Amino acid sequence: MQLAEREFPKILHFYRVDGLNLIFDGFEPITPDKILYYWHNPADGSVYVMELTDYVHEFMGSKPSMRIVEDFWDDHNCDWEVKRWLSRSDSTDYTDLDNWFYWPECGDKCVMAQLKADVSALANRKLERSIADISSGQMSARRARLEELIEIDDQR
Repeated sequence: MQLAEREFPKILHFYRVDGLNLIFDGFEPITPDKILYYWHNPADGSVYVMELTDYVHEFMGSKPSMRIVEDFWDDHNCDWEVKRWLSRSDSTDYTDLDNWFYWPECGDKCVMAQLKADVSALANRKLERSIADISSGQMSARRARLEELIEIDDQR
């Protein structure tokens, strides 16, 4: 479970932030099944986060949670307040998961938000910047193996 860097432009386009010239700051695993990818806007210092996971807990219910909170690992815990969740349209129909979720090659799903934080909030986080270059063929093989092992959840 990890994104290929070649997908970043597609994801940023999906969430309609590709025109902001966001700068990638890095990523961190916050649970065994969840990775956060961070970008900041150089124009105003605002922070954007993309969550890659197999199940998006924030979207359980009629309206998504306005917090991303995890304390699984001491050195990668987080308590982010969400300013707004991003989608591919202006709809507020939170049941239309295809509007909110980007489905990457790896077989998990992504959601993206703008945080109520500025880039200085990332200064002391232990972020990884190097992303393994996994070919689309390798990613497809991993996804096929994963789908054999798990049940498709109700968010698909």
